[in-house]
Amino acid sequence: MLRRFKIVIEYDGTNYFGWQKQKKGETIQELIERALLPLNGGRRVRITGAGRTDAGVHALGQVAHFDMETELDPGTIKIVINANTPKDIYVTRCEEVDKSFHARFSAKRRKYIYRIARRYSPFDRLFSWCPPYELDTEKLHECSKLVVGKREFVRCCRSTCKAKSKECVVFESFWKEGERFLEYHVSANRFLQSMVRMLVGTMIEVARGRYTVEDFKNLLENKTNEVQVLTAPAKGLFLKEIIY
Repeated sequence: MLRRFKIVIEYDGTNYFGWQKQKKGETIQELIERALLPLNGGRRVRITGAGRTDAGVHALGQVAHFDMETELDPGTIKIVINANTPKDIYVTRCEEVDKSFHARFSAKRRKYIYRIARRYSPFDRLFSWCPPYELDTEKLHECSKLVVGKREFVRCCRSTCKAKSKECVVFESFWKEGERFLEYHVSANRFLQSMVRMLVGTMIEVARGRYTVEDFKNLLENKTNEVQVLTAPAKGLFLKEIIY
């Protein structure tokens, strides 16, 4: 009998070309599908992820589903996947779900965190961005509040983005200040390609004094082409959680 399984995955995206399978390099999807081959008689199992993280982006709670004919319990499937994937990819949960569940289309919210290091450390270099500027954190807070709501994020996605609609509903957007890091927290019904990194990069440009908060507001409202959008490095971005 064909059964549907849901898995939750953590991964360090440093050495991968993102989530989605592609020709130019190894991806998370490809390696997990490869890990499932022994459980399916060597036949490919297609897995579907909740979101397509870019090359170098990390995940604390990526979700995927797949269908497979097996009598194995979810716990055993989890063990086999983890035994057959590199140490920088780890399935934290595996459970059987109803056939109506879809990792991507059933999702209500997606949550991301972007981490800015307050000072450079070799131990944080692969998991945060350390901009070489003095930053006005009050301006970061002001900018983040402007992101909340429903809008067309036309300027905050890559030109190669194939999404027909650029409309997203952002539920929360705020900066959290810690001793070592500034963390940007954002959740929305959907995100466009590189959207979070573009928002962060441009907010940093405001915080360093290159643009004003009003410039950022006009960018979000698609009222200006004079603001140059900066894309923050992938290494500071984490897919935190998928809400169903």
